[in-house]
Amino acid sequence: MSTKPKNKLLWLLLAVCVFRATILLILGDQFSENLERDVDRYLHLGQTLADSSSYQLHGEPTAFRPILYPLLIAAGLKVGLTAKAWIMILHVVLAMGTVWLTFCLGRHIKDEKTGWFAGIFVMIDPILLHQSTWIMTETLATFLAVLTMLRVAKLLETPGALNTLLTALSFSLAGYCRPTFYVYALLSLILLLLISQTSLLKRLMTSFAIGSLILLTLIPWIYRNYQLFDKPILATTHGGYTLLLGNNPLYYQQLNKDISIYAADEFDEGVRRFNISENPGYDFWSAEASLKQPIVKRNEAERDNFTYSVAFYHIKENPVDFAIGCLTRVKAFWTPLPTAMPERSDTERYAIGIWYTLIYLLVLHFTLFHFRQWFHSGLFAGFCIALSFTFLHAVFWSNMRMRAPLIPLLCLVAAVSFLGPKSKSDT
Repeated sequence: MSTKPKNKLLWLLLAVCVFRATILLILGDQFSENLERDVDRYLHLGQTLADSSSYQLHGEPTAFRPILYPLLIAAGLKVGLTAKAWIMILHVVLAMGTVWLTFCLGRHIKDEKTGWFAGIFVMIDPILLHQSTWIMTETLATFLAVLTMLRVAKLLETPGALNTLLTALSFSLAGYCRPTFYVYALLSLILLLLISQTSLLKRLMTSFAIGSLILLTLIPWIYRNYQLFDKPILATTHGGYTLLLGNNPLYYQQLNKDISIYAADEFDEGVRRFNISENPGYDFWSAEASLKQPIVKRNEAERDNFTYSVAFYHIKENPVDFAIGCLTRVKAFWTPLPTAMPERSDTERYAIGIWYTLIYLLVLHFTLFHFRQWFHSGLFAGFCIALSFTFLHAVFWSNMRMRAPLIPLLCLVAAVSFLGPKSKSDT
């Protein structure tokens, strides 16, 4: 990269830093409130790691949440930074990293102008801006998503031991942030066998090596969980909850009603009653259930297994509702328009809706007229992540924020479509 483009990139990263920091400072009160609420308990987990070097939730060993984000939170708290200051810094740095990697991927796909446009789109994306004020994994997951896309692109361009190792490590880190990345990795490794330009033997060896390295990096986590729960947990004990959250009697009932928001409070009350029966078909959300006394004691892994059993029971008993629910969850995942909420104005909702509609129109134009370019080395992993995340969130719980890791992909394709698929060197 020459000096001039490098300076332009530095100016872009500076703009990201200033813009994201300004947003977080303007929304400082909301950020502080989100810190106090800590809805997913990541700050609690990070604080526990910093204080005791143990991964615990409510004083008990846990595998309920993936460990990478709490580890990063713990690192800042350990050196004496306040939670608010450190998480702001962390989210700003991750935003800068995400834009930088998006720029690099855009340059790899087409040219530096494409990277610039895509980076700017990512910088101002509404979902990423909103989620940066929450103590959740979206900011980190988005950074890791574009990192895996770039590493796969480099691997396809230059197969070799180093790129194989770096690709495997990027997927491993992503999986420690969100287990859904493992499904994306699996799909990528399968499709690599079809599109890689090397011999079949080399393709098989590359996919096998990456898969083996990912499993190797999981060994410490699996061993730790086996020691604590007598079960080799590969990901988390949260999967059953997210499956049941979108496949339970309350959710199925509201599918046929004009209810725009599915509140989980009543759902959680039923989940807390799982200790009153060993029958997954029992109606834990009934008035009768609220009068029952606990008779079953389960550890965290056993609760996760039972939660899966309850979800599978309701899926089996309600196949039509499950199918409708899958379509509803895909819609929730990809909708351009945020859900109407008391704290969200219609002006804000429709502005965001218009933004994503324009992005989608550009993506649609690219897909209709340049479909084969989805298998370009720079977009291949993006195709895999979009497909795998859509499938997973059709079955598991879904909403707009779940597509945050796909934002750089959408912005890249939108930039290519907006500027034209061919660079000057191609014409």
